[in-house]
Amino acid sequence: MRKKHGLYLENLRLQNFATFQNEEVFFNKKFNAIIGETGSGKSLLLDALQMVFGQRADKKLVRKNSDFALIEASFIVDDQSVLGYVEEIGHPSQNNEIVLKRIVYASGTSKSFLNFQQCSLQTLSNFSKRFIDLVGQFENQKLLNENYQLKLLDDFGKLESISDDYTKSFSQLRELQSTLDQKKEDYTNLKQRQDYLNYQIEELEQLDPSVEDEESLIKKKDDLLSGHQHKETLGNALQLLSESEEANVLSMLKQIEKMLSRSQNNKLGNISARITESSIQLQDVSYQLSKLYDVDLDENDLEHIVERLDKYQRLKRKFHVETKELVELYKEFSEELSSLSMLDQDISKLEIEIDQLYSKCENTALKLHEKRLVSSQKLSKSLTRFARELKMNGATLEYQVVKSKELHKYGISEVNFMAEMNPGEGLFKVKDTASGGELSRILLAMRQILSSNDTISVFLFDEIDTGVGGETALAIGKALEEVSTDSQVIAITHLPQIANFSEQVVVVSKETFEEKSGPRTVSIAQALEGNQKMSYIQGMTQLH
Repeated sequence: MRKKHGLYLENLRLQNFATFQNEEVFFNKKFNAIIGETGSGKSLLLDALQMVFGQRADKKLVRKNSDFALIEASFIVDDQSVLGYVEEIGHPSQNNEIVLKRIVYASGTSKSFLNFQQCSLQTLSNFSKRFIDLVGQFENQKLLNENYQLKLLDDFGKLESISDDYTKSFSQLRELQSTLDQKKEDYTNLKQRQDYLNYQIEELEQLDPSVEDEESLIKKKDDLLSGHQHKETLGNALQLLSESEEANVLSMLKQIEKMLSRSQNNKLGNISARITESSIQLQDVSYQLSKLYDVDLDENDLEHIVERLDKYQRLKRKFHVETKELVELYKEFSEELSSLSMLDQDISKLEIEIDQLYSKCENTALKLHEKRLVSSQKLSKSLTRFARELKMNGATLEYQVVKSKELHKYGISEVNFMAEMNPGEGLFKVKDTASGGELSRILLAMRQILSSNDTISVFLFDEIDTGVGGETALAIGKALEEVSTDSQVIAITHLPQIANFSEQVVVVSKETFEEKSGPRTVSIAQALEGNQKMSYIQGMTQLH
């Protein structure tokens, strides 16, 4: 059972595009041949399609005296995976139809739309690269890209499953390697900080900071300093009261008491008694003061307190934080230091995982490589046969698969697409040895073989018949018909031998109309099928 078309171009609407004023072109699901005289505008249809598929806008293609040109391509979809793709990128389809639109303004700016929602030009480009292919002289670099050739080889050999398994494992391997590299870098950086961290942690551990401890130390210091001031006051009082050698209150009272005792005045007796009583009381006061003064203040304790408070201040200035943040810093430094050993463990674990995953990738890649070798031989034979059917007589095409030095995204295989255009000349890379016409036929042969397996659903062939005729033209026409079995084909041709194989011809012609400003040329596209198509092709045959 052959694969259905994923989608096909149903119609192309052009407004104010070059010589097309207001034209709508309908296409057949299979092989459509675009024909017309030189300069009629048939190549403009492919120009329009390329522009709506994401090519850079060219304001020169905006019709003269028009503000903008509009290009709208409508596709019918018969594959749910295609609908799933546009929905996934945020442009869901309605009624199994996908519509691409491009508006190019005379100023050179443009707007892009997918399913009537504005989108980026890249979105249109991504869509076209996935489902649409342009094959022409020196074009389709995609098919000449070695990575894409590997993909086509895997499609041909039905190796998608093992290839996808490898790609998934290799992607995981790169992620693990990236993680390992980052952890190694972190480890190196942290190792350089190890001495610094140890020093800071040791310094903080010695202090063992806390807000409560600092507040307690401040209170103790204040209390001790207050005690010193109190003792100094007591000492000064004792000096004045009883301990000064030069003069003190008690000695002076004794002197007064002696002086009064020598007096003969009876009236002083009461006063003398009161002075004696005051002296006794002051002696008791002096004794009590002496007891308070003799209480020892621990100078070492004050020194220790001041030293610890000084450490608090120095560390706060050093790290530009308050005491609360010192506690957090200690925690952070400790965690950072402990993470060094954790990183070391993580690195060892990752290295083991990477070794195991690398072995898995290597084994899968080697199996894939062996299968690719077998498939490449079959593909080479098929390509050679199809190329010779396209009248490349004596040509040999070879898909060479060699083992690369190391694993890469696509395995351990590298591909060289080689060709010997004439027997005995030797094999060279296709892109270096094939002429424009030969390259077109090689690419067509490739499309014949791979079209049923590829995601490409629409093929645009730009004058693939350049430089050929006769039997070669018949072979090309037959090959295009073969490709259209699985995918839609739209090809520009001037040869009736090729057009005869099409399901429909789109005839492009020019007409001139008189306008107020003078004569204007308008290109017109007319789709012909059945008898109308045959009659037109017969007319072409008579001309040729």
